[in-house]
Amino acid sequence: MIRPGNVLVLAALSALPLMLASAANGEGVEARRIVSLAPSLTETVFALGSGEKLVGVSTYCDYPAEARSIDRVGTFLSPNIEAILAKRPDVVLAVPSPGNRSPVNSLRDLGLRVLVVEANTVSEIKESIVAVGVEIGREDQAHELRTEIEKRMDRVRDITQASARRRVLMVVGQLPLRAVGGGTFLDELIVMAGGVNLGARAGGSWPHLSLEFAIAAAPEVIIDTSMGNEEGPGAGRATAFWDGFAEIPAVRDRRVYGRMEFHLLRPGPRIAEALETIAAFIHPELFGGVSTRAAGRSYQPRREQIKRRGLANGQPRAFSA
Repeated sequence: MIRPGNVLVLAALSALPLMLASAANGEGVEARRIVSLAPSLTETVFALGSGEKLVGVSTYCDYPAEARSIDRVGTFLSPNIEAILAKRPDVVLAVPSPGNRSPVNSLRDLGLRVLVVEANTVSEIKESIVAVGVEIGREDQAHELRTEIEKRMDRVRDITQASARRRVLMVVGQLPLRAVGGGTFLDELIVMAGGVNLGARAGGSWPHLSLEFAIAAAPEVIIDTSMGNEEGPGAGRATAFWDGFAEIPAVRDRRVYGRMEFHLLRPGPRIAEALETIAAFIHPELFGGVSTRAAGRSYQPRREQIKRRGLANGQPRAFSA
């Protein structure tokens, strides 16, 4: 079953046109009051050092921890116009969705400045970080963050480029079985991490798969981000779904990784961390190993691998939001 949390993630990832912005205040003027209507945008504002300027966020904005104490102004699918107006924002940040198009247009009609950013691909995610930085007066910090993200991602690619490509199935729901397909940033991350995304063969961005397809595709690695794999008591219980399919190489070889962590799914400033995590799942021999029942937050490439590939100071650094 695809639970509400994953439906919201998928809705945030499906999108409309590239980047839109209404005209009101001038770009580059530091915003004093910001409303964010998406978790990935809230993370971006914090990563750019302007978290204290947030006066309203969407219901599911939970990272970093400071975001949890900010007033809620509805979900990104159904923003509360009255609550947003009451916050007197200099700018409202949003992601495109058929569900929020009408309220976003209403906010513009009421004279508010609204920036809508697209983030379906890795390139668009990096562009969205810079667009937000320009909008809130943190352009220099945005370019620095983008550069740091690119460096971390390049390190992973350098480490995995000479390794064998492993067949990967990444799922976001079990009943029905729903996978990461082509044309998404997660598809790109799987490839960058040294994998072949089996879900891309099914067509579409988030294809429904039959169990017959999953068995016949013979994934060597399964990454299960379904609800039920969250951190805390019972974490990893959803991976039990796969225990009855020993004919699948990933199950036979204990390469089923279950963890529903939003840093893997949100198209925001933690994308390099997501790549490091996925790479550790696909090539644990290059990244120091990983438990089949838990996903760590950050993985350090083995020193001999870094030395062999000529990478100096190759240890990834976690973002400080």
